[in-house]
Amino acid sequence: MFKINIDTNKLDMDLKKLSCWKDWDRIQKEIFHTDKWPETSIDRLEEDLERPVQIIEGCEWDSTTSSYDVSPEIMHLYEKTRWRAFSILEPEADEENKQHPELYGKRCIYCRIWTRDFSKQKCPKCSNELLKLPLNEWD
Repeated sequence: MFKINIDTNKLDMDLKKLSCWKDWDRIQKEIFHTDKWPETSIDRLEEDLERPVQIIEGCEWDSTTSSYDVSPEIMHLYEKTRWRAFSILEPEADEENKQHPELYGKRCIYCRIWTRDFSKQKCPKCSNELLKLPLNEWD
């Protein structure tokens, strides 16, 4: 599993200067080292996706996985930062997205689970922050 130490102060400073997608590409490579992330093994992907649906606190939680074998801490920070970069670089689209919460589920990077409806901000299994997950469903 790929692990790195990230200087969150430098990350915050770089995000404050973020002005174009090229800047975000640089952050991905220089801070997160995404070009060095190893892929998750096929066995692990299959194992993750074969886990059964769980009912937790009255909600269905399905399994999810990641294409990259990086620590959950790094993946969580990366995904959270990616959403932040989008809100900075595409403020109109971000605002439009906020008007449609029904288009998003929630997921826990740590437990590798996701749900369509869960009103809480913390994972019911591990108490880590849940991140939004685009459902990619259109009428």
